[in-house]
Amino acid sequence: MNQLKQKLLETAQACKQVSDTISDVPGMLAQAKAMRERAGRLEANRFTVALFGAFSAGKSSFANALMGDLILPVSPNPTTAAINKIMPPDEQYPHGTVRVVLKSHAVLEQDVLRSLAVFGIQESGLDQALAALDSIDVTQIAATAKPHYTFLKAVKKGMADMEAHIGSELIVDMQAFKGFVAKEEKACFADYIELYYSCPLTDQGIVLVDTPGADSINARHTGVAFEYMKNADVVLFVTYYNHAFAQADREFLMQMGRVKETFELDKMFFLVNAADLAASEEELAGVVAHVEKNLLACGIRLPRIYPISSQTALLARMHGAGKLAGSAEKLYRQRTGAAEGGELMPMEQGLQLSGIAAFERDFNRFILEELTQMAVDAAQGEIKRAYDMLGEWLTLAKEGESARQAHKEAAEAARRQALQLVADLSVASEERDLAKEQEELLYYVKQRLFFRFNELFAYAFNPAVLKEDGRSIKQALQDCLQELTRSISYDLGQELRATSLRLEKFLNKLGASLAKEWEKSLAPLMHGATLSPYVHRQIQTPDFADELPATGEAQLQASLKLFKNTKDFFEQDGKTVMRESLEKAMQQPVSEYLQAGAQILTDCFTAAFADMVADERSRISEQIEEYFTGVFAALDMKIDMEALHSKHAAVERLLA
Repeated sequence: MNQLKQKLLETAQACKQVSDTISDVPGMLAQAKAMRERAGRLEANRFTVALFGAFSAGKSSFANALMGDLILPVSPNPTTAAINKIMPPDEQYPHGTVRVVLKSHAVLEQDVLRSLAVFGIQESGLDQALAALDSIDVTQIAATAKPHYTFLKAVKKGMADMEAHIGSELIVDMQAFKGFVAKEEKACFADYIELYYSCPLTDQGIVLVDTPGADSINARHTGVAFEYMKNADVVLFVTYYNHAFAQADREFLMQMGRVKETFELDKMFFLVNAADLAASEEELAGVVAHVEKNLLACGIRLPRIYPISSQTALLARMHGAGKLAGSAEKLYRQRTGAAEGGELMPMEQGLQLSGIAAFERDFNRFILEELTQMAVDAAQGEIKRAYDMLGEWLTLAKEGESARQAHKEAAEAARRQALQLVADLSVASEERDLAKEQEELLYYVKQRLFFRFNELFAYAFNPAVLKEDGRSIKQALQDCLQELTRSISYDLGQELRATSLRLEKFLNKLGASLAKEWEKSLAPLMHGATLSPYVHRQIQTPDFADELPATGEAQLQASLKLFKNTKDFFEQDGKTVMRESLEKAMQQPVSEYLQAGAQILTDCFTAAFADMVADERSRISEQIEEYFTGVFAALDMKIDMEALHSKHAAVERLLA
């Protein structure tokens, strides 16, 4: 991994040298500035690795194995967990510093009111909401509502200690950090936590983000998770060896499947934790095949899957660091088959045995050979542009006086023509293509939703919830309907986020195509010049509604009245009759949700397209002006030929 940082620093140094070399050459000032900025980005380059997985999958254990020490404690249940970021230390935040960013009063209140509404209780403020918690009959709480109740109890329990800190930031030590992660009554107040910690991972500039889990009830976590899925350089998903994929896992993985093809590189890695539980190689292969089958069902093809034992890997690293003692040493002996009193397995062998060595080999290769190389190649492309430009000035400056005068007149005409060409190019066709792409994408969203309706209905109206056990069957039916509408609105929100990312990709495709078209048209007018490549734009993902519109509530309630009893529902045709009625009743609210979402996307991407076109026109016009500034300087003999030759040779030496 040391190669990673070294390669970036060497390339940054080359960019700085080229910037210094060309900064006083007429027509190259902007390029020199851009190369110095690129050098700064390369030096400060950080790769973000986002860690996902359901609660109890062993994410914290895996993160500890990557870092080589017991750093992250086991989190509380995911309803209260915050986002944890393991950051490279810096001057402001030295090693061991923890920055806890607490929720604002408005955000905390919103979270509490949303969870309280699950129990049919509407309140207007945080204090009233917490007071209303005592009115909930715990014997009537549905399984799907229990996480919300746990969250509310944690907020109430921690309010006395945490109230004074709401909306603020706290700088704490490692001991206090573990309290914020492991104690629900503290974790529920944290928005996110940054731990600045020096270890082999962060020393390479890697930021590890441990997310709360696919099963978090925090509505904002859905959007946050999507942003990390979208923008992280690497995405890791951890599942536990003998756990079936829960509904939350499947929903999250389906979202990964929706957006996977929009990424330029396949940045996803899948870890099967606790692989040491396998009784044989055949059993392990069977589990991996099962995981692969589930991923394929979620639209994830050809996944990279690694069976690992996080605990064995962590113990091996602690042994290598001389930190293994007592019960930990005994456990490491058991895991590696070392005899009592005999030599412990060396760290490298332990890492191989754990399976993490195979993962880290491919992970490091991806970071170094793919991500780092992309950054290096882009920088080398800019160095080549500078080299070609200097060569062009040399060629022009060598011409005879009469040829230079004729060339100058032609250059002035070419400059005007080039600027006019950029200004006049119509983008109406591309604008129509973007609107058509959105229309087609949204058409298939509704189709996919109702294709899944049977699955979502079966999950909501299941025997574990809908049973005659003394609870009110009427309330149980309401809980089932609430779960169904929640699942549908969640699915639609995820679909629209994925649609936004697909539209972002399409927008950038149009932008790159326009830039190519301009470059091709300008080539006859700007001999020997190449334009800087189109830079992909990131569009902020719009916010979409958390709930379906209230349209059709009477129809939905009428569908519930079709229920007779559990025997009729599960053993006869009661379930089918209700499902068909609810599917019909859901058509209108789903259509209205998508219409509202379509308008949000239209507003977002119409503005984004206009901004992109305006920015590209401006960017290319600036490059035209800069190019011809250099042309005129060369033709007017305002360039020191000897110095230009020297600069040209210096830049050539820096080309890879």
